[in-house]
Amino acid sequence: GIISLLDEPMPELKVFALKKLDMIVDEFWPEISEAIEKIEILHEDKVFNQHELAALVASKVYYHLGSFEDSLTYALGAGELFDVNARNEYVDTTIAKCIDFYTQQRVMEVEGTTPPGYKGIDPRLEGIVNRMFQRCLDDNQYRQALGLALETRRMDIFEAAIMQSDDVAGMLSYAFQVAMSLIQNRGFRNNVL
Repeated sequence: GIISLLDEPMPELKVFALKKLDMIVDEFWPEISEAIEKIEILHEDKVFNQHELAALVASKVYYHLGSFEDSLTYALGAGELFDVNARNEYVDTTIAKCIDFYTQQRVMEVEGTTPPGYKGIDPRLEGIVNRMFQRCLDDNQYRQALGLALETRRMDIFEAAIMQSDDVAGMLSYAFQVAMSLIQNRGFRNNVL
């Protein structure tokens, strides 16, 4: 059926197949997983104009297989096609993994404990986290943005969450409580306060 179109020489048929697979992946992921290598090859082919769509489909398949690290890798490869505003378990789980991974890296950077050969935070990862921060601010979820900002050591977002709030005094009080009760690193806590 649809999966066999991935073998066709015409790129248009491959794009058609990927669009259909993206629509049915949540239900037919076991069948699609048997063709995961073909999908990965399409993602790696940068001449193929829908390589980001291939990454998105691969990410969803790996998510259903329970391989969250691979799912995250391909979600990063999907670029803007990975929609942080979609409200579903796949997006929520992937965002949680993104934030966890980003937090680990940010804390290492801020505390100066990065391993030898560390190349820095993947800009695609930072892009997803930034879109998540923007979603929080746009939805007036200032407390969530503030908490995530503290967790990820992002003082720019910390400040934005307080200043964009309708209740600056209340947010400052909340920030003080969070800083005193949850931040273990004394140097960072003093910086926040």
